[in-house]
Parts: sequence; structure tokens; C-alpha cells
Amino acid sequence: MYRILQDLQDKSWLLSVAIAIIYLAFPTRVYYWDGITFAQAIEDAASLNPALVHPNHLIYNFVGYIFYKLLRAFGFELRAVTALQILNSLLSAACAGVMFAILSKTLRSLYLSVSLTLLFAFSATWWRFSTDANAYIPSVLFMALSFYLVLPHHKARPLLLAVTFFISMAFHQLAVVMFPVLALGVYLQDRQLLPKRRALNALLFSIVAAVLIVATYAYFFYAATGSFDVRRLLSWTASYSPDAETKFAFWSNLQYSLRGQVRLFFGGRFNLLRGLWNPLIIVLLACLILAVLWVIFVALKKLTRLRGAREFRLEAQQKTVLLLSLVWAIVYLVFLFFWLPQNTFYRVFYLPPLILLLGLATSSFKQQVSRVWGLAAFVVAVGLANFLFLIYPFSHVEKYPPLAFALQMNREWPPGTVIYYGAVNSDAGLVRYFNPATHWKLLDPKSLDVLEHAAWLETTAIKQLASTAEGARWLETHTRKKTLKELNDGAYEIRFVQVGPS
Repeated sequence: MYRILQDLQDKSWLLSVAIAIIYLAFPTRVYYWDGITFAQAIEDAASLNPALVHPNHLIYNFVGYIFYKLLRAFGFELRAVTALQILNSLLSAACAGVMFAILSKTLRSLYLSVSLTLLFAFSATWWRFSTDANAYIPSVLFMALSFYLVLPHHKARPLLLAVTFFISMAFHQLAVVMFPVLALGVYLQDRQLLPKRRALNALLFSIVAAVLIVATYAYFFYAATGSFDVRRLLSWTASYSPDAETKFAFWSNLQYSLRGQVRLFFGGRFNLLRGLWNPLIIVLLACLILAVLWVIFVALKKLTRLRGAREFRLEAQQKTVLLLSLVWAIVYLVFLFFWLPQNTFYRVFYLPPLILLLGLATSSFKQQVSRVWGLAAFVVAVGLANFLFLIYPFSHVEKYPPLAFALQMNREWPPGTVIYYGAVNSDAGLVRYFNPATHWKLLDPKSLDVLEHAAWLETTAIKQLASTAEGARWLETHTRKKTLKELNDGAYEIRFVQVGPS
């Protein structure tokens, strides 16, 4: 086993390749709503044009568009959402490689570095979003690269650091919270330099990063709107989804935050395996039980030896990494305590420092842990549990009713079918994306006479019409009730009905 681990140290890229293969083998079918929006925008774009611009993730659609077109140029007939899933799987595996580099330089233990890299890669939320289309994965990748650059073992490179930080923020705005961590990190590098020189390095990083960010936002804003109006630019930059408003309620936010910490590492439900049982799943479940039992055994054994445990000590450079990891984790924990604490997926932005903190905490006991392979057993248990109860079920269409419904409608609607909607929503966006031969139009309740013969109405259009007496009467006389297609199971409400001349 040691020889295998030693070979991994010499060729750490093998770890990233193995992780990428696992990611690519089980892409999610429970699509994140933003991913479908991104994919639709990419397929609708005739070229790299301003229609791809989004203020919260400036360059993601552009990078996705290039990757999508590149794959199709090589003969891969796939949809944009699949291309984005492949891209994220590869970038996530690369991020795991960066984490391995950070851990190995900090802990100088191959066993701990490999174990914690795998814990990072196969933690529930990270793994789930690594197989989906979203801007979080590439943003965290460049955050991790930025953190690698400010490790105390390295010479300060404020200009390069500014570029990597800028790229992380260009993929997703939430990376901006990382700024104080990197400014502090570049200041603490090169301790042999005078404090004034180190302060200049931090200032240089800050100025260059700010210039890059401001200039790029101004450029993309002008490309999207044709304006340089400063007030509109600031409003556009700070824009967010209408449903992103959150009210501060201490106990509610605390509960969401605590729940988020658990879901960051552990996810899924046992009943998701219903209908998916096979011999391999049974074997993996048995392995999971054995791994859990071994973890419990090791934990109990360690508890009986607490008195003999040696004092926790860190080297000077490890103390610097500890400080930076704490600042990284704390600034995001505080921010996300107030901003949408119910959204667990935002917490991937501080998953790397949590892994580092765990590594620094366990490094004091690495000799004892290595002998019993307790940490490895824990990582195996986490990975197997997340695979069995989250990743594997989510790779099946039948576990996501809206997708199964959308594919069913693909068989119902002939090419050219016209569907009217009343408002943009994620469910309708999913159905539209997986029915690319249909035409979707925004309904004007005041111009019902323009409805084409045998057109269809989507949920929001039906509700919009039913909300007025006139619209309700129109629905009553024009709806072909036998054509009703719906998914209404308590969790989802999707409805389509055909209308025509009375």
C-alpha cells in the first residue's frame, strides 16, 4: 500500500485522473436550475456575443460556449448541458489536484494528503455539483490556485495572484469574499522582507485585482447594455435573483447553517435506492457497513488513549496556513450566515479551508492514525455513503420527476408545437430545454386572439388567465381538457394543456 501511495506522490496527476473518471461515469440527472439556464443561453447564442453575459458569473457562459463548440467540432453530438457537466467534472478533478498540492506542502504526509483530497473530492455537495453545470466549481478551482500561491513556502507573486483571484471572481461573484484572505496571505509571505515591502506586495495585489475586476465589469456591462452609466453599472453588478432576498432570523439562520455544514459532507437518502438494487449495490452497501464499523472501532480505541496523546504542535509555516484557513472559513461562514443560509451549495466556497483545518488537526496524530487507517476508513465511508444515497440515484432519470415529465412531453409534442408561458420559471425552463423542437412564447392576456390553432399553455400562463374572470371564461371555452398533462405530486406542480378555437 505504501508503494502505491509513494507512486501517487511521484505522479499526483493519477489522483486527478481517477477522480475525473468517477465524476464522468455518473453525471447527475437532477439538474441545477442555473445549469439549464446556462445551457439554453449557450445553445441560443449564434456566436460569442453579449447575450452570454451574466453579472454574477461574467465569463462562465463564454468558457462553456467555447468548450461546447469545441466538443461538437470534434464530432461529439451532445447538448450544452452535457458539455458543461463534462467541463465541471474535469475542472473539479483539477481542483482536487490543487488541493493535494496544498495539503502535501502543508502536512508533508502522503497518507493524510491523499485521504483528505479524496474526502474533499467525494464530499456530498462538492461531488454532486462537480457532475452538474454550474459556475461554482471553476470559481473554487481558481480560489484554490490563489491560496496555493500564498502558501508561506512560496515567494510572493502579487501580480499572478491578482490574475487568479480575478478569474475566480469572473466565474462567480461570491469569490470576492476571499479577498481579505489573499491580501493577508501575500503580506505574510517572505518573512525575511521588511514589513513595508510585504505591505507593498499586498497593496499591489489589491490594486491590480481591483483594476482587472472593475475594467472587466465595465467592459461587459457596455457590451450587454451599450452604456457606461455608473449608477446602472453598480446596480447591474450587484443584481441578484428576486428570490434571493433573505430576512435575518437568528435561530432560523443558525439552523440552516448547522444543517448546511452536515449536508456539505453528507447527502442523499436511503430510500433513493428504491428500484435500483443490484448485486454491486449490495456489495458496496456491505463495504460501507464494514467501513463504518471500523471507524467506530478506531474512534473508541482513540478515546481510551486520550491521556497518552501527545501535545498538539504545529510548525511556523503550518501556523500561517492555519491562520489563513481560519480566516477563509470564518469570512464565508459569517457572510453565509446572513446571505441565503439555506443554500448549501454556496458552502463549497469554504470547503477547502475546512479540509485544511481537518488536516492540520489530524497531523498531530498522523503516526497513530496511519497505523490503524482510521482516517482512510472514514473517507471510504463518506464516499460510499454519498455514492449510494446521492450520486448513484441522481444519475437516473426516474429519480428526477420533472426531467422524466419533460422527456415524456418530448414524445407528446411534434416539432413546431407552440407553448405559451406567463412567467420565467425553472420547471418550464427544464421542459423547454429538453423539448428543443418546440417554440415558447410569452403570453399577453390582452391578445388571446393571436393564439395559434392548437397551441399549448404552460402552468404560469394557465394561472395568469385563471386569475381574472375574463381569462377564466376564455379558458373554460377554449381548453381541450382531455389534453391535460401534469406533474403534481406535492413537490412539483407542472401543467400543460392544449387550447384552440371554441
